Amino acid sequence: MDIVKGVNDFYYHMSLYELQVMNGNDYYNGLSYNSILYINVMEQMKECTVSKIADALKINELVKQGVVIKKQSEKDKRVYYLELSPHMEQVLGIYDQVFYKIERELKEKYSQEQLDTFGEVLKTICGYEWRNMQDD
Repeated sequence: MDIVKGVNDFYYHMSLYELQVMNGNDYYNGLSYNSILYINVMEQMKECTVSKIADALKINELVKQGVVIKKQSEKDKRVYYLELSPHMEQVLGIYDQVFYKIERELKEKYSQEQLDTFGEVLKTICGYEWRNMQDD
């Protein structure tokens, strides 16, 4: 089992869940708080375009800062994809260092069977449909 990947997946799903809870994702037919804000911006923006929305969300600023790379689709020249720059991936990789440390310590403390069980538990948790979970 790859503990670092498992912990990263778990962290991702928990973060996503927390954002959904904080954003009140159950309001307005499942729209998040941020989506509602974007809709309000579009409603007020005259002749709203994708470019204007990107400007409003400061996507171009992130591109200029080298945090995000904008790549044009080879199949459809109207489409642009956003991805993290190699430098930003490296910066975010620093966060993985704590997970590698956790992995080393867990491997020293627990058997492979216990670690495999832990990995399965993380996969189970990550597999939940967070948006559809309600208190029973």
